[in-house]
Amino acid sequence: MQKTKILFINDDLDFSKTNKTMLEQAGYEVIIEQSGKKGIDSVKRNTPDLIICDVMLPDINGFSVCRGLKEDPNYSSIPIILLGDIGASPDSYVENIAKGHKADCYLAKPVDSKKIIDAVNDLLTKTRSVPKEERVNPKILLVDDDPDFLEATKQILTANKYDVITAKNGDEGIAKAKYESPDLILLDVIMPGKDGFTVCYELRKIAQTRPIPIVMLTAVGQQLTKPEYAVDIAIDHLADDYIDKPVDMPTLLKKIEKHLLFR
Repeated sequence: MQKTKILFINDDLDFSKTNKTMLEQAGYEVIIEQSGKKGIDSVKRNTPDLIICDVMLPDINGFSVCRGLKEDPNYSSIPIILLGDIGASPDSYVENIAKGHKADCYLAKPVDSKKIIDAVNDLLTKTRSVPKEERVNPKILLVDDDPDFLEATKQILTANKYDVITAKNGDEGIAKAKYESPDLILLDVIMPGKDGFTVCYELRKIAQTRPIPIVMLTAVGQQLTKPEYAVDIAIDHLADDYIDKPVDMPTLLKKIEKHLLFR
């Protein structure tokens, strides 16, 4: 599955490269352009999933770039984040100009990387929030009690064009599996309350959730005399697949693709 593609338009190459690295670490593919005209040409060549554009560019200002793309029916649905630093002008005033030029989001500079990644994830999530029968992107339920792992894995899956729902314990995971009808479930074993093996077994007893592929994620194999027992336990509890923690993301993505292919 292709990664989500982001076009970063900014004439400050160091700033662009810093943010390119940050976005790539989150799983996105990033293209850099240094002028408004080159940015517009790149949109036509690459059709990005999201655009981050600086307001102050050497040729066409970012407001005009944004408005021109939003008025073109071929590109109007692409979310655009404008980054601005216009001297003494109040941020609220500049934000209103950005909205008037149809930007989806405005961030005042200096802006840290976390704000940019949060805005990117928020806009992409909104873009993909459509009914299941109209969805193109597969929906994945990620069940794990580690908030850092949840956030990092969600970013990578989102960057690879999956819609991601999260749950922090077994009971919440079962409830969301029934309510959301995901296309695949990633399920940790060691959680407070119900362990993942039990959750997996219970999901298999519910007609609605029985067909959903389940991939178990855990470091429990490292704690056993024979690590392969963890795989045997997962199979006994009717899991479709198993992967050790710390998770190798390319391996996980391949397993996800494999199981979605045969749904």
